[in-house]
Amino acid sequence: MTRPKESHDVAFLPPELFWMILRYLQPNELVRCRRVSRAWNEAFTNPNILLPLLKRCYPWTKEAKSLRSEISNEEKEDEGCRLFDQVASRYYHLGQGKPRSIEKYRLCDDFGSTGDREWYQVQPWESHASHKKRFVDRQFSEALWTFEDGLLVYPSADYQFLVLMDLETDGQFTVPFIIRGKVVRRVRLQKRLLVVEWAEPKAFHWLNDSDGVHRHFASSFDVTKGENQRWNIVPRNEWKIMFLGHPLSERDRFFSSHSNTHYVIYIWQPNRSLYTADEDAPIESLSVWDISTPSSYRPSLDPTGRLRDYSPSDSPSMVAQFGFRDLEFFGIRQRGCPSIQRLEITDDAQAVEITENFCIRLEDQPPEPYGFPQPITTSIPLGDGPHQRRDFAGILPPYRGNCSMQAEAMRYDGFIMDPWYGVIAQVSILEPDVGFCLHFDPWTWIQDQLVYLTIQTPHSSTTCVNWDFIGRGRLVGCENYLVGENCNRELVIYRFDR
Repeated sequence: MTRPKESHDVAFLPPELFWMILRYLQPNELVRCRRVSRAWNEAFTNPNILLPLLKRCYPWTKEAKSLRSEISNEEKEDEGCRLFDQVASRYYHLGQGKPRSIEKYRLCDDFGSTGDREWYQVQPWESHASHKKRFVDRQFSEALWTFEDGLLVYPSADYQFLVLMDLETDGQFTVPFIIRGKVVRRVRLQKRLLVVEWAEPKAFHWLNDSDGVHRHFASSFDVTKGENQRWNIVPRNEWKIMFLGHPLSERDRFFSSHSNTHYVIYIWQPNRSLYTADEDAPIESLSVWDISTPSSYRPSLDPTGRLRDYSPSDSPSMVAQFGFRDLEFFGIRQRGCPSIQRLEITDDAQAVEITENFCIRLEDQPPEPYGFPQPITTSIPLGDGPHQRRDFAGILPPYRGNCSMQAEAMRYDGFIMDPWYGVIAQVSILEPDVGFCLHFDPWTWIQDQLVYLTIQTPHSSTTCVNWDFIGRGRLVGCENYLVGENCNRELVIYRFDR
């Protein structure tokens, strides 16, 4: 009688030896091992093996954190292999710097079908204190799309409307805002409140032969989650953001921010007075509005303001206003070379915080060709109390356009590009420890200004030339996707999850 032939296949090794071999394989290699044989396919799709590996290799992911200690065998069979493959595929493509798929959405043109201008971003400054020589080396126009926590709002050329997209479900929902007959200046989603700043297309009076003043307004919309993964976008209120209006020009600028209850706007305009030659003294002001309560009053439909007295008392109202002398007192008057790079209002609506970004040379340090960043935050109380001036907790990239006004702080843990001056935009996801950085080449950017994208994960770091995100110099996203705009007026979404 012949003895059965013993199998020396790796799939039939004792568990302790099998686990020792697994330690030498990358997750993507484990998936490839399934092609060797039926026995290997069964071994490398076994949830009792894959789920512990998922926790060990990717403990920071939501998939690993969602695993319960008590899980039935049926659930393991269904979920174990799928979850492992999903995470392994995502981090393989992140490590390669190549998305699994790329989606592109065409954005609205500046001029509508009638030939009238419908989109006109607030123009960037030519000089800024975050640059060593004060001259902005490369300007990016402001993006007319906005993103927050997986929700993307963009002007769709296909629908000629603002569209809200849920990037997790790919659901799209129309924002009830009529674009025709308006000039949209900025779109911003924060604290689940969408604010659209816009102007009337025709000036209602003229400052001189070339500059006409247009009334500017802001419309807000509450964004809430409904049933069946739908999003409800409900108009909240509208208010006139400038008392005398604002020219649609390249020289007049305003910057704003909002919480769920308040709105703040900083206005910077060149001095057009015929009786002064002080070119370094622009007109500056800061105003704060209470926008917490829904209101049916629409000031854009009431040019004379006669209906204001009959409007509900809950319509948006100004709660604080600071002129250039007040800004001078607080030490934040910008004058001819601005340094402001962040404008925020605290969640408790007790203060406005302005962060300025300066490029300095430290006396006790060797000469640095690009200088050192020094961001400083000034808190201005909206009620009684002293103002506060303190160092900003982090490093901000240099200003290269109005999208830099929403740039997040750069990390200290080695993900900061060397030198810091080459950074355009950055996205940091602290919990999974994943980072994306759009930047110039550290040493040759002055000559060629090629833009690179660096992707860093806990196990990898890769850098490659990028042409898909150089249109506006803005980057948003998470470990599943990355969003930017190219030079063809297209919104580009890198998908690493599918």
